[in-house]
Amino acid sequence: MPAFDGLAFVKAIQEKSAPGGGPPPWVAHMRVMEENLIESVEPGRLVTNWTPGPQFTVNDGYVQGGLLSAMADGGQFTALMSMFTEFEVWVTMDLHTRFVRPIKGGSAVRIESVVLNKSKTNAVVESTFSVDGKLAAKVTGGWRKIEQGRAEQLKSPGG
Repeated sequence: MPAFDGLAFVKAIQEKSAPGGGPPPWVAHMRVMEENLIESVEPGRLVTNWTPGPQFTVNDGYVQGGLLSAMADGGQFTALMSMFTEFEVWVTMDLHTRFVRPIKGGSAVRIESVVLNKSKTNAVVESTFSVDGKLAAKVTGGWRKIEQGRAEQLKSPGG
């Protein structure tokens, strides 16, 4: 397996110069990169600043809760990727989301994703959402590494 510098790759995402021409399809579809900007990255830690637009709110103007889980999922994988020395495929096994206070559309949200533990095949990553320094939500994710051969099988029809 060729060497892969995950930290350099995430920094290229931050600088909008990542190879491959853009973000993952779900990020492009939701257009969250326009409003979710990487503040800092170091191995196992990612901090982003997000200002959710009105398209992410429900009728009362607050951000839809499931979107926070999706944002955490993406941030957690990126925090994991920052630790890679070779390309790896990791999948979310579970997410536990604890909502503390609602997030109003247009608020400046700080999202910090930190790898709490990573073994050869499993990881636990936590994302914290805060507004004005106050906790809004905490999402803990369980992650599992998929071996390359199995990952290729999953891509094929019927896999």
